[in-house]
Amino acid sequence: MTPLVYPLTSDLNADMGIIPVPCFHAVSYDGNTAVLQADGSTVPFDVSALTSEELEDANRRYGRDMQVRGLVALPTRWMQDLPGVTFRPPYRKPLGVRVGGHWYYAWPLRWDPERDVGADTVVRLSS
Repeated sequence: MTPLVYPLTSDLNADMGIIPVPCFHAVSYDGNTAVLQADGSTVPFDVSALTSEELEDANRRYGRDMQVRGLVALPTRWMQDLPGVTFRPPYRKPLGVRVGGHWYYAWPLRWDPERDVGADTVVRLSS
């Protein structure tokens, strides 16, 4: 059985190369949490294309109990229109998501919506 999300059992590193990340879309959003559903497709994501700063941020642990659990791809255009969610410093506010009964914080590995409009954005899921 294919996992619901791209699972991470260790830190992301450039040696992972191109990985297939499952695509999701939001079936609901209440202003705090988006309920996500897989659409059955994947997007190729080249981990080696991330800068060293992006890799460091992708692997950062926020609190001793917080861990990166996996990756999913979300529509960039949908993420741009989220009220109250900010992915850019200094006022970063994460997106809360529910996937298969589990709740996560979602952060883009790379956030450049001007370049990626219409594309999917790969996000890490942390809990």
